[in-house]
Amino acid sequence: MAEAIIVDDGGSTRIKRVMTGTAVGAMDSLLDVDDLGNGTRGSDHTINDSYSNLLIVIQDKFGKPFQITDASFTTVAISSGLNQEITAAKNGSSSLTLTVFSGASDPIVESKQHKKKRRYVVSNSGPIEKVIVDGAIVFNVRQGEPNVLPAGASKTIVYTSVVLT
Repeated sequence: MAEAIIVDDGGSTRIKRVMTGTAVGAMDSLLDVDDLGNGTRGSDHTINDSYSNLLIVIQDKFGKPFQITDASFTTVAISSGLNQEITAAKNGSSSLTLTVFSGASDPIVESKQHKKKRRYVVSNSGPIEKVIVDGAIVFNVRQGEPNVLPAGASKTIVYTSVVLT
């Protein structure tokens, strides 16, 4: 099974590659924001590993956790506040490309490391507002759009995590 990629919100959107042993989970090409050639600016990083599972965990205003799972995916699009986007796209069965981008303003991607564990923060993003899996909206709390929440969940959502393995 592939090392987990976690995209979550803690004020700003964070990206982390959970590694076993002493590896730090470096994905430093995410720091190199440039013109992507499609009217957006951003950066990407490809991980040579086989990803096949998706788990979305949200916590509502009452502290209740909810899960959305998808045993199979090809692309996952994660939209955060302030028009920042992250996509995870499988390249066949042997790699996954993460792309951080925005059509509104350059993503400000920062790297932080503690005890040999690195994470990347898109510091000019807000919390995760929408998740689209293979073209289908599976989670949406974006203002002005229809809400898509797991059964029993209540707005306001206080935490969202997307885990790829």
